[in-house]
Amino acid sequence: MILCENLVKIYKTGEIEVVALQGLDLTVADGELMAIIGNSGSGKSTLLNMLGGLDVPSAGQLEVDGKNLLAFDKKQMMEYRRSTVGFVWQNPARNLIPYLSAQKNVELPLLISGKKTAAMPPLPAADGSLIVPKTVRERAAALLDLVELSHRRKSRLAELSGGEQQRVAIAIALANNPRLLLADEPTGAVDSKTTEELLRLFQRLNAALGLTIVIVTHDRLVSSFVSRAVMIRDGRTSSEFVRKPLSLEGLGALSGGEEAPAPEVEERTVVDKAGRVQLPREYLDELGITGRETMYTHLEDGKIILTPVPHEKSKPEE
Repeated sequence: MILCENLVKIYKTGEIEVVALQGLDLTVADGELMAIIGNSGSGKSTLLNMLGGLDVPSAGQLEVDGKNLLAFDKKQMMEYRRSTVGFVWQNPARNLIPYLSAQKNVELPLLISGKKTAAMPPLPAADGSLIVPKTVRERAAALLDLVELSHRRKSRLAELSGGEQQRVAIAIALANNPRLLLADEPTGAVDSKTTEELLRLFQRLNAALGLTIVIVTHDRLVSSFVSRAVMIRDGRTSSEFVRKPLSLEGLGALSGGEEAPAPEVEERTVVDKAGRVQLPREYLDELGITGRETMYTHLEDGKIILTPVPHEKSKPEE
């Protein structure tokens, strides 16, 4: 679904240049639920804006759903944003019009696009069956039901909690049947309980619709709710967090009807096509590496060993 190769983004302000992405590589499979994690300034939001067609890279290759975004003109990019991607922002107000009800908010993108709702794929109902909405109103109602908010269809923005507003925003993002859903810090403005509920919702949408979902966040706990999380540091992918398969004890708990234990997540370092590796900060601190250092590298029993070059003490002058 997503292919990024050697992606570079440079922002220029007068004589100042800021490199937001430095040769980033990333591949996301069709139907994958994954997260992009990074601290402020790491480049994760820049990457999300380029995936959504809101910004363009300075160099590199960027393909989404088999489309080369660097070859798009303005009209093609607008159509891409309307039909291929859906957006969910940290602040739900970016998706919602405050004086409209939840139902009317979800109807609006359908009315603007002019697409025939009956020609869109069916939506799963609460009982597990599939329904084919024939009108804009029916599709909007089905989407609100899908995000478990049908009881708040007539409510306006001020009458909804933060978590409910975000659910409506998700329904709006799904209105035009996108192939890719992009969520920028979707849990940043809600409490921990609502955060877990929203992440569970993303899991259900991914499973029910086969939708590719990319969540951008600074919270590493999100990695427990996705199939894969990619850490971005200094504009490059530095590591991946992958959920381990359930142990025999965990599988036994599931078969016995018990609640599944929290999944274990392991961190893996990413090596890009140029052979570059970003070492974890705690390793660098342990070795006292604060700047540019030279290291010995050798292969031993199928392992790459990095050894710091010892600092030579300067000889006293004679």
